[in-house]
Amino acid sequence: MARGRDPSPLERHAQALALCTYCPSLCRHACPVATAESTDTTSPWGLVSLVEHVRRGLVDLDDEIAEQLYHCAGCRACSDACVHDNDVEGVLVAARAWAVSRGVTPFPRELFERAPLVLDKIRRVDRFERRPAIALLPGRVALETTPRVIDTLLALCERLDVDAISCGEAAALDVGYELWYAGYHTEFVVQARKVHAALSGARELVVMSPEALYTLQHVYPRYGLAFEGALLHTSDLLMQLLGSAVVQRVNARVAYHDSCHLARHLDRVEVPRQVLRRVLTQPLVELAAHGRETWCCGATGCLPSTAPETARQQALAVVALCHEAKVDRVVSFSPECIAALRAVAPPGLRVDHAVTLVGEAIIGDTAAG
Repeated sequence: MARGRDPSPLERHAQALALCTYCPSLCRHACPVATAESTDTTSPWGLVSLVEHVRRGLVDLDDEIAEQLYHCAGCRACSDACVHDNDVEGVLVAARAWAVSRGVTPFPRELFERAPLVLDKIRRVDRFERRPAIALLPGRVALETTPRVIDTLLALCERLDVDAISCGEAAALDVGYELWYAGYHTEFVVQARKVHAALSGARELVVMSPEALYTLQHVYPRYGLAFEGALLHTSDLLMQLLGSAVVQRVNARVAYHDSCHLARHLDRVEVPRQVLRRVLTQPLVELAAHGRETWCCGATGCLPSTAPETARQQALAVVALCHEAKVDRVVSFSPECIAALRAVAPPGLRVDHAVTLVGEAIIGDTAAG
């Protein structure tokens, strides 16, 4: 590909690119990918500098160069550590989209497309209504890996007289986060329109996946596809339910792992903790890296698809934090995080969705989902 300047979406990020390129990599310590891979090449500074060199025509954009741009978890730890609050994630998403638009695709679109789940899989949960007033959007990962958690959440709603909530046809669709993050924005918009149409008529939407909630709340509106009703995360719903619940507190020593999307992208740090403290007898255990300083477990971005070993090393780092905290049970509000941690957790560490813990306190013993 010929060198030379090209008016592109990258020009909108010129200031961020310059600030990051000439910074002495002060956010390096916060990057889980660079830590796992032990290299500055895939640090925020390394990746953004690469984009700047491509933008200025100093480096040819080819598959080998573009492949490096996918070594990012989208956790935003670098932006939190940056004195300029540089949007590194935004720069890299734009760079991937620009590369895709020029036919430079080190990873095929099919790697990030998620076929609709058959409705039979949705209907097997406790409640299904084609177009519910309050729609529960579990997400693909929850439906495939923790379906019992969905049943427990719906059982909690029934126990506490919230009858209007159920899974609908939209639950069979993926919101398209990975397509967007990978730079396949044309395909993302097609998928987003399907989801938006399937959600029409719902006055509230309860979303279990933090990355899906972020996509619906912050990405869809950029394409004129804002959801008109209220958008809630599972923890928001549980906080409402617990206000009228009779709780038998669970006597267990439990740690909480913050999802990057929940804590940083959506700034939901306290509500999940309030829910857990409401159902525990013992104090909630905080991992050494928690809240907005949580350590990414590698479950998000495109990392599980584009750099699976890096993602695995990041999950192992979170397991090590659990070991340091001397806990044998850790919970999260992210189905993606739970799947990543369960894949590497040793036999002595139980990884649960927070809904399971709440179910134990209100319904009684629930099977881990």
